[in-house]
Amino acid sequence: MRLLAMLNDQIAQGGQAYAGYYDMVRAPLLDLLAGVTVTDVLEIGCGAGATLAELRRRHAGCRTTGLELRPDAAARAREVAHEVVEADVLQWSPPDWSGRFDLIVLSHVLEHFEQPEAVLQRALAWLRPGGHLLVALPNIRHISVTVPLLLRGEFTYTPSGILDQTHLRFYTRKSAVRMLEGQGLRVLKLAPEFGGGKSKALRWLSLGLAEDLAAYAYNFLLARP
Repeated sequence: MRLLAMLNDQIAQGGQAYAGYYDMVRAPLLDLLAGVTVTDVLEIGCGAGATLAELRRRHAGCRTTGLELRPDAAARAREVAHEVVEADVLQWSPPDWSGRFDLIVLSHVLEHFEQPEAVLQRALAWLRPGGHLLVALPNIRHISVTVPLLLRGEFTYTPSGILDQTHLRFYTRKSAVRMLEGQGLRVLKLAPEFGGGKSKALRWLSLGLAEDLAAYAYNFLLARP
């Protein structure tokens, strides 16, 4: 319940940037599905449902289900998804979800949990054999974090972004891969995601050598063995 309390604090503060976070379409993450057939999708932490709506647009006929803790976001997601459950992923245990979904999406979700591995294991219980997971994780090695840390010896939590004040776990590309593979998952695709022009320029000028510093997140397409 610590996470819900922190979310409610941010709602009370009226942060527009934070509200917009729940409306983002994670298009680069969905791009990893090229060539993958999708029929029954669950997004854990679906926010206001923007990514689920985009999934329906890209994969005609697929059924979309959302699981969302925040009540106002869940209410909006119900307008675009077939089904939305307002619940904590670690507390929700519907018997009819066992092995049901062929795709489960966890976009910028795992870092908000004390035990992200437990969330992944819950997701795997709901994933059908041969199914896929899409996972997005922020990159703590991004230049916006490493430069202030190296030059000023400090970092500052923010309402959203890599150092979001509700983040409980932090990952680099290597540690993210290690965590995901540690749960028995196989990485099929891994793609860095870049934000503003400065990050893209850094990647270009370094001929890709500084990609880990330029990427603010990493997107994964995963399969269970």
